[in-house]
Amino acid sequence: MKIVVDRQLLDGIQKVIAPNVTCIPLEAYALENHRPFVDGFIIRSVTRIDKETYPEWINSPPSFVITATAGIDHIDTEWLTAHGIHWRHCPGANAHAVAEYVIASVLWMSQGSFQGSLGIVGVGATGQAVESLAKELGWDVVLYDPPRARAAQDFGREMQPAGPFRSSTMDDIMACDAVTFHVPRVIGGEDATMPLWSHEELQNAKTFWIIQASRGGTIDEDALYHWAKRGGQLACDVWHGEPSIRLDLLEAATLATPHIAGYSIQSRLNVFAQVTKHLESLGVPVQVPKQANQAGEVSPVTLSDDVTSAKELIEAIHPWMARSSVFKAAMLEGHSHPLGQSQYDDQFHDGPFAENDGPFTEAKPHHREGLFKQWRTQTPLRTEFRRIYASEPLHTTYPWLMKIGVQKAS
Repeated sequence: MKIVVDRQLLDGIQKVIAPNVTCIPLEAYALENHRPFVDGFIIRSVTRIDKETYPEWINSPPSFVITATAGIDHIDTEWLTAHGIHWRHCPGANAHAVAEYVIASVLWMSQGSFQGSLGIVGVGATGQAVESLAKELGWDVVLYDPPRARAAQDFGREMQPAGPFRSSTMDDIMACDAVTFHVPRVIGGEDATMPLWSHEELQNAKTFWIIQASRGGTIDEDALYHWAKRGGQLACDVWHGEPSIRLDLLEAATLATPHIAGYSIQSRLNVFAQVTKHLESLGVPVQVPKQANQAGEVSPVTLSDDVTSAKELIEAIHPWMARSSVFKAAMLEGHSHPLGQSQYDDQFHDGPFAENDGPFTEAKPHHREGLFKQWRTQTPLRTEFRRIYASEPLHTTYPWLMKIGVQKAS
């Protein structure tokens, strides 16, 4: 059996797959003049699969395609199904990591003082994870998800044990102090999300903080740029057309990151656990090391007491809050820049399934797409809040630490 595997996933897949299964790096397969038949593909969101990218599948299709992502925008599921190709994805695997990015972004941009209303557009697995953390912090939460509300009504049952889901209006969302988006890519129709907000919505919105960690294009980027230039605080992790991104929007953003909101050691372990189950269900022989599915066994991180502000503390628990400025400078200047080294980076470099492919290389101004990819793939994976420990004095000074999951050090 032969499986084509994305290079970023290769080491992890080889840890869980049986020795008699051959794994071929996606890049090597793509370079073949006459692509040989393979049994399956394991990919990420950077790989597009449809009739244009793999026309030969019409006559010789693989058995399956697994994408190690929650989103499926990059695969034509109808085309795959029509050719008898099974497809799987990993919904919810990185929901908690994205939720932590959203919460950290709001806290970082507000210097740790945010106590307003948070509008959540899209209340699936990720939106619900954001909702849970926001409520722990005592924030007012406004939920918007008409498709989910209709689904609950159509099925004649509640989709939440706590009671029926009712979607707020878009006007309610536009009145929120902060808004975060977590929707699929839908073009056209009643529930179109491309875009959800354009100039009109942004001009009428009272929102001061926007977190864009959903899909590039969910908010019209020209409108978003002008909104940010007028003083709006923007945390932007996804970009229309990435890895080619608008440099003016990058510069205008308060916080800019290269599509890494869902990256953490725990989310990566969750992904591999789901991929392993998919492989088993598809008849692929696997051998699962015990530690591969034990996210709780990841070495904990203990915070230093030498923090002088809430902003510095947020940067300690979510290193990308600090790395953003270095990433922005590197992209705007058109050359690479070493990652800022936090006191926790050593464990990221050696953590399970870490994405370290070697040192950064110099990039010319016209190589910004490659530079974006470098920052996205070579960044050490962080530890999620629940595996971070802080001293009693830190918890006393910053009581929100416990509420977002940071533990007390013994």
